[in-house]
Amino acid sequence: MLRTTSVPDCLRAVLFLSALSTFVACGPSGISLSGTATIDGSPIEKGKISLVPKANVDSPTAMAPIIDGQFTIPPESQLREGSFDLRVSVTADRTPKAQLTFLKGGNKAAVGTAINQALKDAPPSEESFTSEFEVSGSDDEIQLEFKRETVPPKRR
Repeated sequence: MLRTTSVPDCLRAVLFLSALSTFVACGPSGISLSGTATIDGSPIEKGKISLVPKANVDSPTAMAPIIDGQFTIPPESQLREGSFDLRVSVTADRTPKAQLTFLKGGNKAAVGTAINQALKDAPPSEESFTSEFEVSGSDDEIQLEFKRETVPPKRR
């Protein structure tokens, strides 16, 4: 038996799908944060910012890239208000500055020189900074400033 769909059935289906898409599109959204991140006054070229919720904070961890000092945690991250551990990781440039030359053992001076040059040309290791951070609402003008700790040289 062939069944035909009446206009009211089609209308009901369209209304149901419209209501469902409205609910999904207007679902709960989180807090958005954006701003700049610097180390010793210079923008972080490449890195990552993470907000890790402290105990009893009902929020997921939110992460975003840092590019040329700028970051944005969008509302889709579902970030909520509360206390967080703020972690900033600076991504080291992994492009070697020079090609390594492999030398046969035997010439200790040449091997030592090659090792010293390789260490000098090696990219810097990744740095990370941690701080406490309180989220109390969306903010587009956050200024994160970090300073490297300098260790005075030891006397011999």
